[in-house]
Amino acid sequence: MKPTAWYDPSNGVVSTDQDSPLFTPLGQVWPLYPKHEWVGLTDEQIFACENSVPDEIVSDRDWCIYFARAIEAKLKEGM
Repeated sequence: MKPTAWYDPSNGVVSTDQDSPLFTPLGQVWPLYPKHEWVGLTDEQIFACENSVPDEIVSDRDWCIYFARAIEAKLKEGM
């Protein structure tokens, strides 16, 4: 993903031009990226996560940890 703007922390300037003359000479500029829109999981993806929890854990109270980790993994696939 490409930055949409640049930020110079030494003087607080933001510009869409990485080589802006407003940036401090020899200053370090930071790339700024667009905010991502949240996209939830489909029912099928949720069921796939639930199915990834081992059967011997489902009756254990820690099953929710495994379920949450499976959801995290599914979300990371989209990154």
